[in-house]
Amino acid sequence: MALVLVLAAILASYVKPALNFFDSWNDSKAEHASLEALVKENAELKKRVTAIQGADAAERAARKLGMVAAGEGSYVIDKSR
Repeated sequence: MALVLVLAAILASYVKPALNFFDSWNDSKAEHASLEALVKENAELKKRVTAIQGADAAERAARKLGMVAAGEGSYVIDKSR
């Protein structure tokens, strides 16, 4: 009977470390998924930086605002009719 009690005590001493191991494993999976999302976002931001640093970036931004270069004519298209 004493051996059974000693064996039970030994097994009980392994329960908490095993639970900690599984908790850490689950946390690492969640962090890995978060890392993948951040890597994707970083790649998209690098693409934006490259686009913004281009030679014609200022001109593209101005054209999006409706500006025209000197000597160009501007037209308004009325789509309401």
